[in-house]
Amino acid sequence: MAEEERREEEPRRRGVSSLIMSIVIPLIVSLAVYFLLPMFLGTNQGGQSESTPSTPVEIKAVLIQPGENKTFLLKGGRDVVVIDSLSFTVGSDTCRAAIAEKEDEIMDALMMIFLSKEKSELSTVPGLELLKRQIREAVNTITGFVGDREKYGVLNVYLYIKAFATTE
Repeated sequence: MAEEERREEEPRRRGVSSLIMSIVIPLIVSLAVYFLLPMFLGTNQGGQSESTPSTPVEIKAVLIQPGENKTFLLKGGRDVVVIDSLSFTVGSDTCRAAIAEKEDEIMDALMMIFLSKEKSELSTVPGLELLKRQIREAVNTITGFVGDREKYGVLNVYLYIKAFATTE
């Protein structure tokens, strides 16, 4: 009798163990593929916006072409400054496109900045640094690259002042 019970339990054990093996092994293999496949293929970048990269890059954006010689009035209206070129290093293509699109607004902001300056302010290094910072902040505000997005906006301002002149 004891032998018959053992014989009946053996097929049950084999059936249960084969059932467990047929479920556990595919489960382990599928989990391994699920977690290891992305590592081999790389991460999926399709979910991110193409207009704003994950890390800022340095792209040149030109507002005033070299040799264009734009003239701006200074404080008091008697002196003018001649800007030979004005360009920016920006952190994204989106910012460069926004600068090109909003050129009129940016030129208006530049006029307002220069109208608050005197010739003596623009003839010193601290004065020029302040001017560049004000231009950068104005352009970032106009293009919408403020706060967390500032790293994708204007990073540096490159300005070449050709001359100062007095108007009569």
